[in-house]
Amino acid sequence: MDHMSSSNTTCQMSDMLWNWDVINTCFISSGWQNSTKGSFAASCIGVSFISILLELFKKISKDYDKLILKQLSNISFKSKKQNQNYFIGIDKKRRATPLQQLIRTLLHVLIFGISYLLMLLVMSFNGFLIFSILIGHGIGKFFCDWLILGLESISNEEEEPNVCCG
Repeated sequence: MDHMSSSNTTCQMSDMLWNWDVINTCFISSGWQNSTKGSFAASCIGVSFISILLELFKKISKDYDKLILKQLSNISFKSKKQNQNYFIGIDKKRRATPLQQLIRTLLHVLIFGISYLLMLLVMSFNGFLIFSILIGHGIGKFFCDWLILGLESISNEEEEPNVCCG
């Protein structure tokens, strides 16, 4: 399917077929047209960078949730009857503050939006762009989500809740 951009040059958009097109390729809209090899290379580098940012925001979100959970687990309250400090048990609910929840929500929306943008780019079926996304995710995972075992994890007898069991 051929579309015309504002500069009156033809935009090559594949009909959902795998392709290796470089010149006059358009992604998402006719406004994102690559008329030269250099602009196409810049698009690939930019898409890789967006993939790295996605991994970074996922890590930030995960770390922020851990920080909130740690803060909530350290809250103690005075007992009205015994006038003693005690930690809240299972029967009491502790929640993030509205500001913390707003930050969590904004991070989630950002991650969700970037993920869908990358999904739309993958649907161009351009091999170079798909590999750029995969390389960006790989670099992002390598640098942004390094697995570290801290001393507090060793002394903590209770496992952290996870998606399927928590």
